Amino acid sequence: MKFVRCEIDFDKCRRCGFCLYYNVCQSPVECVGCLSCYWACPYEARRLVEVEEDRPTIRIYVDGVEREVPRGITIKRALELCGYSIPEHEAAKGLCAPCRTGGCYSCLVEVNGELVRSCITPVRPGDDIRTDVSGREPLRIVHGPEPHTVGGKATPWSEKRKGRYIEVAIWVAGCNLRCPQCQNFHVTYSFLIHRDM
Repeated sequence: MKFVRCEIDFDKCRRCGFCLYYNVCQSPVECVGCLSCYWACPYEARRLVEVEEDRPTIRIYVDGVEREVPRGITIKRALELCGYSIPEHEAAKGLCAPCRTGGCYSCLVEVNGELVRSCITPVRPGDDIRTDVSGREPLRIVHGPEPHTVGGKATPWSEKRKGRYIEVAIWVAGCNLRCPQCQNFHVTYSFLIHRDM
C-alpha cells in the first residue's frame, strides 16, 4: 500500500518556529501523512515523500463495527479505507475536509468520547470512532475586530474622515486559502494538543 509522509526541506527551513507554536504536529514521533505541516509552512519547507510498504494493522471500531486498518495513518484516512466518503468541499450531509490543516473542524468525529479533527489526528489501536457528532458543537476560535487608531478594521466612525467606509472583519479558524502573507495565521492554525501515539 502507498503512504505519504512529510519531511523538512532544510534548505528552505528558516527555523521560524511556526511548526512548534502554531501548526503543531499531532504525530511528532511517526508522520501519519496528514500533510497539515506541508500546507501550513509559510516558507514551503516541507516535501512529500511517497512510500510503498506493508504496515502492521491495528484494530479499531467505527460506528460500532470492528475494523482493521494500517497503523501510522490519520483517522480520516482510516475512515476512507473503511469505505467512508470524505470530500474536500462541504457535503450536504456528513464529514468533509476542506482546510486540511485541522482548523475548520468540518472533519470532526468522536473518538473514545472526545471530539477530534480526523484529518490531523493519528488513529490508535482500540479507537472507538463515531462519525455522527450531531448535537455536539466544538468551540471554534474566532478573532473579532480590534480598533485601529488610523484606518483599518472596526475603526469608529468618529475616527474616520467624512464619506469614508468603516472596515469590519472577523476571522475564524480553518481558512483554506493558505496565503503566505496572512497576518492572521494564529487564528487559522489553532494551538493544538498532542494525542499519545
